[in-house]
Amino acid sequence: MDSVERDVWVSLREAQAGEHAESRTGRLAELVRRADAGDVRRATYLSRRLLADAHRVDGRWDEVFRLFRECVDEYDHRPWRFDADDEVSLLSWHARLVGSMVDFPDLSLVEITAALDDVERRFRAAGIGLHEVHAARLGVAAHVGDRPTAERAFRRWAATADPAGDDRWRRPVEVEHLLARGDAESAARAHELARPVPADPSAVDRATVRVRSLMLLPVARTGAWPHAAELYRRLLRGMAGEFHSLEEHGRIVEFCALTGNEDAGVDWLGPLRGFQARRRPLATMEFATAVAVLARRMVELGRGEVELDLGDDPNSGRFRVLADRMRRLALDLADRFDRRNGTCAQGDRVRARLVAAPLVDHLPLTPTTRRPLTTAPPPLSPARLLDRAEWHDPRGEPDEARACLAALPDDLPEHLAARAAELRAWFCQDPGTEPELWRAAQVHRRHGDVRRALLAHCRLGLWIVADGRAADGAALTAGALAGLRGLGDDAACAWGEHWAAYAAAARGRLDEAEEAVRRGLRHATGDPLARGSLLLVDAALFPDRSAASARAALIAFVDADAPEKALEALARLEDADAHHDLVDPLLARLADREDRLVGRLRYLRACALMAAGRLAEAVDDLNEAIGQASLRAGGATAEQWWRLARANDAAGRHEDAVDAGLRAASLLDHLGDTGDRVRADHARFLVAANFQRLGDAPAALREYRRVADGGGPLAASAFVAGSALLDAEHG
Repeated sequence: MDSVERDVWVSLREAQAGEHAESRTGRLAELVRRADAGDVRRATYLSRRLLADAHRVDGRWDEVFRLFRECVDEYDHRPWRFDADDEVSLLSWHARLVGSMVDFPDLSLVEITAALDDVERRFRAAGIGLHEVHAARLGVAAHVGDRPTAERAFRRWAATADPAGDDRWRRPVEVEHLLARGDAESAARAHELARPVPADPSAVDRATVRVRSLMLLPVARTGAWPHAAELYRRLLRGMAGEFHSLEEHGRIVEFCALTGNEDAGVDWLGPLRGFQARRRPLATMEFATAVAVLARRMVELGRGEVELDLGDDPNSGRFRVLADRMRRLALDLADRFDRRNGTCAQGDRVRARLVAAPLVDHLPLTPTTRRPLTTAPPPLSPARLLDRAEWHDPRGEPDEARACLAALPDDLPEHLAARAAELRAWFCQDPGTEPELWRAAQVHRRHGDVRRALLAHCRLGLWIVADGRAADGAALTAGALAGLRGLGDDAACAWGEHWAAYAAAARGRLDEAEEAVRRGLRHATGDPLARGSLLLVDAALFPDRSAASARAALIAFVDADAPEKALEALARLEDADAHHDLVDPLLARLADREDRLVGRLRYLRACALMAAGRLAEAVDDLNEAIGQASLRAGGATAEQWWRLARANDAAGRHEDAVDAGLRAASLLDHLGDTGDRVRADHARFLVAANFQRLGDAPAALREYRRVADGGGPLAASAFVAGSALLDAEHG
């Protein structure tokens, strides 16, 4: 072996051990050139295979087929460069690629049939069994919708399986074929065949992931909800850290959409970035269909105007628009396939998925999953919708208020349009806010709603003060307050004084702000929401009594059934470390409630338990805390997930510890601080240890390696633990 050949083989082994990345793909392309130029037998083929796999992961299928043709051409003209194993590998690759030709509607059935006949001829000439050829024929027939041909191919595929060979990939093929039949008996057989796979938490090989992916929706359709949730979690864990097809991503998206876990489905929309450039139309159609199902559900839930942020990707935008775009794309591709196939199999399948009803209102997928908030209002008259929006606004529930505004018709009467405009102006707070508030107040007064007009002026006064016109704003607020007092409406006066206190504070007049708060509290005796809001202003402005005011505000907001505002008061008490004696009494009072306030109180109780060394006892409280926190913008924090990972670890809940630890590490990575990176390493080390306890050695090694490579305080420990695991695996 000369130096050129030796260098090529060293580079090839390094490439085989490396993880997929753009830089690795570039090195592989250079390796192919070097192996070919140096006439290194076998290495040229093996490096082309690695490069083709890299391009496949990136969706560059034109490059995959180009490299395959180069390999076949070399095999045809220089067969001595291939040993027996290489020949089997090349022909197996050939059969799989021929089977994938149906994924491209521009390839005709005549071309595909000819390719199938050619690969069968090559297998026969090489004296190799036709098992993989029958698998290719089965896939083509199933795609076209030719059930008789598919059944014949399946029987031949089963009959030619090697009894002594590795049968891990037989199960996915059998399961997919049985499900494709569409009858109840075959579905039951598929469930029975797949049953051992989901049940084994240590099984995470590629074939197992494939079976779990195929069975995710069929299991859910049987109503076996705990089994479906377990299957989902183990599927996600098996997919972690690896590259997977758009079809597999799509099955998760669709499962989430149909089980009331729309937000979890949105988390899996990352492949939307440039997914149409991946150049495999069948995968594009499958993923587009799944995204259309999810986006339709978002629209049905009143969230069609929510923005999906994918950076500068053209698929960013409102879910209402995305639903229509993905639906049209999926149907267009299905039509192209059906015209090529001469059947309606793909179109019928896609159309059925696009109109599928949800399987369940909400399926909790993990111990931290909670029923999504219902922001969409029930069918109400425009006036009632505005009443509801105005009810949500002071309670710190902007999503619900905006949902009510979004449900309003365009042709509102003037007095209702003014109320809607006032709310929208206050939510948007842009240069158009002030003129909109002026107009709204004028319309209110013109329609005889003096109370509403005066309250609008109180808010407007604060806006003008904040805009730098202190005297004008103060005068407007003072005049509006005088008008409210003349009406004799205590609740309106309380809210007017609330805005007056803010306006005075914005001008630096704390004595005036204090007087406004005191006057407001006298008016708010019958309105706990106004009372709590005034006390919260007091807590913010006067540090010497902040804790006492926040404490009183918290109780008032609980009385007012305003949990989001109560959270603001609780946060002030936490900052002052003055909350401890309130946690248990409030939890007892709110025992029948499930909201973010209860979640936060349970988190505080969990922190106390962990501080006392009772980590395992904190699990249930932390699950509830994270579940509730995740329902609003911002979600649960890295600290909360890290605490949950430690508590699950202490309780021996290894799968839960893995899930929480991975989430904690991911969040801590993005925080960027040195201390956060150290905690991320601790989270990954914990994850690795729990993977190891679950029997998932590859995943444990992946996490140990990442910690060791990071060079942090745990690097040496991770290296030792990983080395010991490797020794145990190969010993």
